[in-house]
Amino acid sequence: MSRVLVILFVLPQAACLFQAACSPLPWRGADPAPPGFSLTPEAPVRMGSVLTLEAAVKLARTRNPRVVAARFLEQQALAARGQQLAPALPQVRLTGRAARYLDPQRIASPSASGTSPTSVAAEDLGTWDATVSLNLFAGGRDVWRIRMAQSLLAASRDDVREAQRAVTELVVVAYCQAVWRQAVVEALRASAKALAAEAARQEALLAREKSSVLDVTRVRVRAAEVQDRAREEEALVELALLQLVHLLGLPSASGIRLETPPEDPAATTTVATVPDEARLDWPGVLARRWDLRAARQRMYAQQARVRAAQSELWPQLSLAGSFGQRVDLTAWPVEDGHWRNSGYVGLELAWSPFEGGRVHYQVQQEEAALQAQIEGLRALERAAVLEIRTALARLRSALARLSTSRESLALARTSLELERRKVELGQSTFTDFQLIEAAQLDAQVRVLQLTAEVRIAWIQYRLATGDL
Repeated sequence: MSRVLVILFVLPQAACLFQAACSPLPWRGADPAPPGFSLTPEAPVRMGSVLTLEAAVKLARTRNPRVVAARFLEQQALAARGQQLAPALPQVRLTGRAARYLDPQRIASPSASGTSPTSVAAEDLGTWDATVSLNLFAGGRDVWRIRMAQSLLAASRDDVREAQRAVTELVVVAYCQAVWRQAVVEALRASAKALAAEAARQEALLAREKSSVLDVTRVRVRAAEVQDRAREEEALVELALLQLVHLLGLPSASGIRLETPPEDPAATTTVATVPDEARLDWPGVLARRWDLRAARQRMYAQQARVRAAQSELWPQLSLAGSFGQRVDLTAWPVEDGHWRNSGYVGLELAWSPFEGGRVHYQVQQEEAALQAQIEGLRALERAAVLEIRTALARLRSALARLSTSRESLALARTSLELERRKVELGQSTFTDFQLIEAAQLDAQVRVLQLTAEVRIAWIQYRLATGDL
């Protein structure tokens, strides 16, 4: 009975160990937690610190998953190039075998009883060989494959820089959106505070019968409108911060403070100083773009792949050598006379004069892929030109509208000051003052918005032309 209990206890434990050993995941020291936020590294930004635009861009270029994945793809291309370099070196192999060899031609002798023989002669042989081979000529197959791998490696490195450029553009847009919306919130809060003071003043005048209930109500309604607009802008600031946090790989946006970028193209750039499309060095600009460089490298890799496919039509010549020993294991222990040395050194030639058209169709397939990549490169160049022209058009438009908005803001401030004096002297109504104050606030918000738009368009233009 005790033996039965022991067996019933041991069998489940053995089944658990077998299941763990056969699991596709490592069971020793494995983390049972599923992938997710547990894989996110610790944030390098302390809560409550100021995050500058330069620091945000640097952080995104090192922590963004898109950039990190591009770096791993670069490592993959580097390993693939090493695989293509391997056939250019001598290949050494060691093989061994222990087997029984049957010879049906060697029939055993009839027995003394006169029965027909049924057995077959056999011998046990043991072999080991050391072979060395070196490719001498293969129609350039190895050379073109190495060039293909080098081009793909260069394309993967350009992909890393292109990923950094794309992430930089997204970070700049999110950062500038958050900064200018925060400035709008501060302007709205200041206006709401001024309206609250005005409402208190109107209530004091109402107590002395020098104002009306209608004026007090209008001030309160206007203050509520401004306060509601400020809350709306605060929600948009939070959304911009969430997008920025997502790009930087940070766990939370709480406690992060942003500052206005020191470089202000809105103050140093005018419509007259915007570069002209006709004067741009388009070949140089397109040569600096990382996405176009990666596409060209892939096109070169496809050209090398075509040449490698064409080299299959040529014969392959290699230098080969082998040395080994054979031993008869039938009589054990083996004596010295049973060992036999064997080896060879010479040239090996391999050529397929007819293979059913396989190489021909493979060459056609690679050539069609090459033409598709050439057309894709042309489309990508046209898209890059359109992107640069669009960035220039946005920059010119934003600068022109910013100049007009600044003039409108200056006029609105002057009109608001004059209207305030007229209200104090009793020469104007509070309704006129409220309309002018609303126009001044809208002009101020418009200037902040266009300033951010100029900054974004300027950085997008520099990123599109490869200057950043």
